[in-house]
Amino acid sequence: MPNLYEISYLLLWVIVILISYVVIVILKSAITARSMLYEQQEGLPEGAEFPLGGRIPMDGRAVPLKDHGKLGTLIFLTSSQCLACKKLYSVINDVQKKMSVYQYLFMMSGPEDEVNAAIKEYELQVPIIHVENFKDLQTPFVPFGYYVSPDGLIRAKGIINNEGHLQALVSHGEKRVSA
Repeated sequence: MPNLYEISYLLLWVIVILISYVVIVILKSAITARSMLYEQQEGLPEGAEFPLGGRIPMDGRAVPLKDHGKLGTLIFLTSSQCLACKKLYSVINDVQKKMSVYQYLFMMSGPEDEVNAAIKEYELQVPIIHVENFKDLQTPFVPFGYYVSPDGLIRAKGIINNEGHLQALVSHGEKRVSA
């Protein structure tokens, strides 16, 4: 007959295993939630051509959305006055170096002096088009991202608040291009 010590020891291990399982499930769901694309129903429809409409980045060099030799173009709609956008500004240069197989483009709204201040403050190395608003792009909020395939078509879209969302945008876009 087992003594009280053996029973308590066994019970302790059962509790440790249960707690470990719960922690793993919680962490797994948090990671999944962090890498999801939100608000995919907003913006321009998937499969539509992205309407760059002859807009030229502030540096004067045109950014072609077709036949550019990259796997796709990642377009980010941001605002110079948006706090969430600043998180994206702070990581985009590193992301661009790590994922150099993509072309990057920012479309930033706000007063031109604030846009220039953001470029300088975050040392943005990505082409930036200054826009008045995003009404023609049917995007009610920022930061919002589009994955545009080499044929100029929108393949994925959603809110981009962190690097996990950016990775999710790329993953969704690649899946739809290869499908």
